[in-house]
Amino acid sequence: MITKAAIVNNNYIVSKEIEYIYDNQISVNCNAILMSLMASSPEEIEGGVMYTTGCPSLVEVGMIIAAKLRKVVYSRDPIDSDEMCAIELLKENYIEAVCNPNIIL
Repeated sequence: MITKAAIVNNNYIVSKEIEYIYDNQISVNCNAILMSLMASSPEEIEGGVMYTTGCPSLVEVGMIIAAKLRKVVYSRDPIDSDEMCAIELLKENYIEAVCNPNIIL
């Protein structure tokens, strides 16, 4: 499965990551956040939006909260209880979580 993620802030792509094979050590969503932080300042991604062709995991949600993103748009519904908890955790932290199966990155 090809997974893609991008972080956008003020109509500017801060980071875009593509992963062809899922790597259990670090996901494409985590990598997009890390690359954003390395390429710019935390202020540049704060309040940004993450678009992903997957669904965020619990580990990724921790990074999304720490990065202070305001919204996550993901392309598929959660498939297990961990992903469902991740979406709930986003909402509990006032991060808008939207499923949009038409995402093209």
